[in-house]
Amino acid sequence: MIRRLIFLLAGSIFCVVALAAPDIELGKRLYEQGLTADGKEVTAVTQGDIEFSSSQFSCANCHRRSGYGSSEGGQFVPPITASYLFNKREWHRSYLFDKMFKEEQPASFWAKIRQPRVRPAFTRETLARAIREGVDPNGKPMDPLMPRFRIGKEDMDNLLAYLATLGTQVAPGVDDKVIHIATIVGDGVDPGKRDAMLATIEAFKDWMNLDTRGDLRNPRFSPHYRSDLIKGYRLWDIRVWRLHGDPASWPAQLDAYYREQPVFAVLSGMVQGAWTPIQRFCHQHEVPCLFPITDQPAPRPDYYTFYLTRGLRLEADALAESLKEQLQGGETIVQLHAASGAGQVPAQAFRAALGDQKVSLQDRAFSDEDGLKKQLEALVARKKQPDYLVIWPGRHGGEVVDWLLAHPAIAGEIYLPSSIAAALPEKLPPALEERLYVTWPYEYPGAYHPRAFRVRAWLRSRGLDIPYPRIQFDTYYALTILQYGLAHIVDHFSRDYLIEYIEHEAENALNPGTYPRLSLGPGQRFASRGAYIMRRNSLDRYPLTRASEWIVPDSGD
Repeated sequence: MIRRLIFLLAGSIFCVVALAAPDIELGKRLYEQGLTADGKEVTAVTQGDIEFSSSQFSCANCHRRSGYGSSEGGQFVPPITASYLFNKREWHRSYLFDKMFKEEQPASFWAKIRQPRVRPAFTRETLARAIREGVDPNGKPMDPLMPRFRIGKEDMDNLLAYLATLGTQVAPGVDDKVIHIATIVGDGVDPGKRDAMLATIEAFKDWMNLDTRGDLRNPRFSPHYRSDLIKGYRLWDIRVWRLHGDPASWPAQLDAYYREQPVFAVLSGMVQGAWTPIQRFCHQHEVPCLFPITDQPAPRPDYYTFYLTRGLRLEADALAESLKEQLQGGETIVQLHAASGAGQVPAQAFRAALGDQKVSLQDRAFSDEDGLKKQLEALVARKKQPDYLVIWPGRHGGEVVDWLLAHPAIAGEIYLPSSIAAALPEKLPPALEERLYVTWPYEYPGAYHPRAFRVRAWLRSRGLDIPYPRIQFDTYYALTILQYGLAHIVDHFSRDYLIEYIEHEAENALNPGTYPRLSLGPGQRFASRGAYIMRRNSLDRYPLTRASEWIVPDSGD
């Protein structure tokens, strides 16, 4: 009986100890969201007396999700990964190279960044004190911007347990010599566009690897800090993941590719239809997905996927914004659209963006070519033409163009998506030209971008034809973003760190000219946010001329 009682007591003590062990996942939630184990917000003080809650600032807001810190507005936020915290601090110029030589910062920043700031390694006790009181292991006050968090023992233990794991694992897809990357193509995409994209990727990979092999053969040749940075050099292995069949089967196909060879990032790519299944895959495996060529991004982008624009939703929103400025009330708008995909998506967005305007908005959907023909015949047979005709044809753009050429006066004004512009003939009937408009989420033809000349010259120097400039230039942009990002993170192969760099530096003179401006910020996932309304003009040097200023709708990222 006594032995049994001792055993039971020992078991109870073990259970208590097990329950009291730090919870790394709760520590991660506290780090990223500022929520305690019981779901409450943490409070803190900064700059001596400014109080705030973690809904306004969490650890990740400044030190970022990766833990590798940030710099902006003249302030340097140091890394707090496990290797930085629990080892003595040393001055490594390779990890500060970009901040020292590539960022626009005031003189005070340059002085601060060059200070060695040596200190002994943190212990659990000194780190807890730093978080609560703002004192480093030497007993010196930390930067007054560093908040003093009011955190209890249990939550502090959870947070310290998570910080001890932060940055300790190299992401899948990287080894000592190679970084593995994938691009994704699907059935049904235009073969010419697909091949132009893939040729650009292949040429860039070969160019990068040729340069990398040369540097690796002579690692001490260092006119530009190269010997400090060379530990981060990797050869690029870019694989083409080809998707077949129903999009419902894509996740299984992607999982099979990933099991065969995990990748550090997914680059560019194109599929017919929505990008949503691929975004879900990237979210599941925490793989950065960089600027796919798609007009149907997922409705809600997540942390890991960057898009160039919101695609057809953006075009629909911009058109609605433009029309709202000229509607007087009582007009008739007919919206003719394919019943799914590239027709349904912008049609729904246009109706929502138009809101409660005092107009008659009539939706006309079709499922196939026969349905389109019937809807167009019904439009011609109307006693009174609509004031505005908005067409989202999906894959039936050619049939729509043919019909408009035969019936140019079908409506007062006719609006088409940008995807149809290339299908329009050089000469239009005057009656059609005077009423035809195109939504255009790109830079207007003839605009000047210095980097466009450099990209074009690079493509030609690789022996590449340029049949699809926009696709090839956008692909080149994704490639150079990845190149710059990998150079920045050196050998800290953290996917989150790569994403943070892309957020911070997307507009760093890399825009090849397909959009007026490409920029991102923390949490932003669409690099270009506006569109023009263009019209056809056979008298101008370019077939499309601006009928509006750059429109940035309120909705979206």
